[in-house]
Amino acid sequence: MKNPNSPLQLKTANNIPVLTGLLFLVGYWVFGFDGITFSDDVYYLLAGKSFWAGTMEVNSYHFSSRWGAYVPSGLIGYIFGFHPHIISGFSLLSYLCTLFILYQVLPDKKLTWILVIWFCTQVYFLHFLTKVYPDSALVLWVTIIPVAASYRNKQPILSGTLLVLALFIGFLTKETIIFLAPLVLILFLFDRKNKSVSAAFYVSLVISGLLLAGLYLAYFWIQFGDPLYRITSINAGHYISEFTYADKGFWSILERLTITPITTFVERAYWPWLVFAIPGIYQGLKSKKSFEFTFALAFLCLFVGFWFMSSTLEFYNPIYLNPRHLIILVPILAFLITIGWKTWQNSKQWKITLYTLISLGAIITAILGDEKQALFLCAFFPVIWIKNRTYQYALLGTILLLPAIFSIYYQKQLKQYKNLTDTIESITQDIDKKTVIITNNFVHFSREILIPGNKPAQEKLFPIESVEELNQKLPKKIEVLIYDYYMHAYPKEEEDVEKLENWLKMKNYQLESEKELGNLQIRTYQLNSQ
Repeated sequence: MKNPNSPLQLKTANNIPVLTGLLFLVGYWVFGFDGITFSDDVYYLLAGKSFWAGTMEVNSYHFSSRWGAYVPSGLIGYIFGFHPHIISGFSLLSYLCTLFILYQVLPDKKLTWILVIWFCTQVYFLHFLTKVYPDSALVLWVTIIPVAASYRNKQPILSGTLLVLALFIGFLTKETIIFLAPLVLILFLFDRKNKSVSAAFYVSLVISGLLLAGLYLAYFWIQFGDPLYRITSINAGHYISEFTYADKGFWSILERLTITPITTFVERAYWPWLVFAIPGIYQGLKSKKSFEFTFALAFLCLFVGFWFMSSTLEFYNPIYLNPRHLIILVPILAFLITIGWKTWQNSKQWKITLYTLISLGAIITAILGDEKQALFLCAFFPVIWIKNRTYQYALLGTILLLPAIFSIYYQKQLKQYKNLTDTIESITQDIDKKTVIITNNFVHFSREILIPGNKPAQEKLFPIESVEELNQKLPKKIEVLIYDYYMHAYPKEEEDVEKLENWLKMKNYQLESEKELGNLQIRTYQLNSQ
């Protein structure tokens, strides 16, 4: 008879959760793709294609030097074909590697289900699993940094080199990685205080850092005559917009530094991750154990960075807390939640603390008018008080999985991406060359992704915001393609839609036909020559 407590049986049992998590991520990637976001991902997709075609040029636009964002993903497109879903396979690979690494360094493998559940269920984290964004790739490098730092006494040279390499590649991917730069200094001060400084670790860290920094600066010096060209381009790229604060006065900045972070974490469903990570943060800082301590410090560096970091150097302008940017917190938080899970299980005081914080989040969402988010948070109350581990895990998994799974259906119904691409391909083939197709600005911006490799079809699309440019030579026939998704993603385009209606009337265009295909409105107009 096999012993159920044998090392082999226990190892197999512990492997099941992580294998389940890896398969879930693959499944979500396969079935959860809802199309591009019609935004920055368009640039990264095209930049990756251009790079491997040998036509990509680095310029003053700071996205162009984010090689870590588009070079590896572009390679996937170069090998397997230019399709946004296929190319997002690099995001999937980053997530899979991250989960596997966290599992490998998890001190108590019996808690793997907790790690997997919290890692694999954050809605925004999963949404960008199927997208080509630097934040998705950054998930991996952000995780490697505290892991490497945790080995600074056991494998000092390797860990020091790996840490710098992760920082460097992370910076090539997106500048947010600099939030973790203070971690090195904090660890040095801690090691010095405890007289446990590993000279080999810090020497390897400094040497590899200087070498990579030197090569990096030398490239821009040779290419542009300024070693700090990249820094100035980043600074110039963060301009004043609707998502900035410095141009809106002191009170706007004060609100951003006090209220906005809390409401953002609550509204965007990050609140449970933050609340349940607190015992792990406490445990890590208190015990000073290698992984627990390093991950706690890494989270604090990221958290402070997101809260207070400025997006510009000339003046203080707190960064906009885009929920997409915050996904790099998820792996760190999932690890901290896991290591702190036992800390609060048998502590009434801890349970009251968690209950109070979850209640606070529910109250905030109720005040903000988000009943669904309030109910979501209230669902965690029984999780806190249930003592049976099986029931607790089952309930927790259900609470977190349901919104994640539903989000696939919601996004697909909202975007109807395949309907959009099929319709655009169809109407650009059916109409004659002289007919202009006026469509949403973001659809026109994404035309090389929506109908790739078809230049004549792409040239038929005309942005709605530039309609007055047609005054010079009015086309006899106009096709209007309005994608109703704009009301969700780009509501300000309503002004352009209204402007188009007025322009058509003013120029004496008569409606010939109209139809609806899902969330697409297609109308044909003929110029009245009388």
